[in-house]
Amino acid sequence: MKVITAICLIVGLVSAKPAIEEIDFSNIFKVHKGTIVIYDSEKDRYFIHNTERSRKSFTPFSTFKIPNSIIAIETGVIENTDTEFQWDSASYPNESWWPKQWPGRHTMRSAIKYSVVPFYREIASKVGKVRMQAFVDKFDYGNRDISSGEDNFWLDGSLTISAMEQVAFLRKFYKNELGVSPGAVAAVKDILIQEETERYRLSAKTGGGTGFDKANPDKALGWYVGYVEKGKNLYYFAMNIEGESFSDIITPRKEISIEVLKYLKIIE
Repeated sequence: MKVITAICLIVGLVSAKPAIEEIDFSNIFKVHKGTIVIYDSEKDRYFIHNTERSRKSFTPFSTFKIPNSIIAIETGVIENTDTEFQWDSASYPNESWWPKQWPGRHTMRSAIKYSVVPFYREIASKVGKVRMQAFVDKFDYGNRDISSGEDNFWLDGSLTISAMEQVAFLRKFYKNELGVSPGAVAAVKDILIQEETERYRLSAKTGGGTGFDKANPDKALGWYVGYVEKGKNLYYFAMNIEGESFSDIITPRKEISIEVLKYLKIIE
């Protein structure tokens, strides 16, 4: 793996900023245009593939289920992550392309596991535009724009966020700096856990969809964002890639992230 450049932004003690190390992971990303940002909290440094893209904003798609879950619990729309909930099937009728796990009743735990879009659209509708905007502003989430519809603004392009901003949000979330109750934060942390070993715990959420590129509506964007707890250290990460169709990104978004994390010896 070739390190392109190491940019140290630490200038004295007063104006200290994290170090940024740009690493070329092209042999892992292969044909996929994308970026990954990893923040090592113990050493206060970033590892970044494609720095320019890391600051470019894209539709968050289902990675917004993280803040959506926090807001649902904080507002009482959902009592807890194990409360069963049936969305309004008249407003969100079953469609032919839906995965088999989507129809029926879900808890937030199962809805985030299977990334059940209608469940979270119903949640957003119950939260309402005014309260949702207040939370998105409080969280300083991406460009804060929910103008395209209270139940789909994270899916159709009005709300956008960069990989760097995803990491910034995750850091505030983990440290409970979002201005919400510790219980809401703890509940969402619990349902994000993907893998737990004796050496580390991986928590993450996928996201993906089409329509983010207005010039090429069939092009797909894939996200994988989260963090790794390893000993006393926290590693936060956010990646996105592009593909000509959804099938081009559905598996690689996670595989690429895991391979990079393994290369950096963050996971094994």
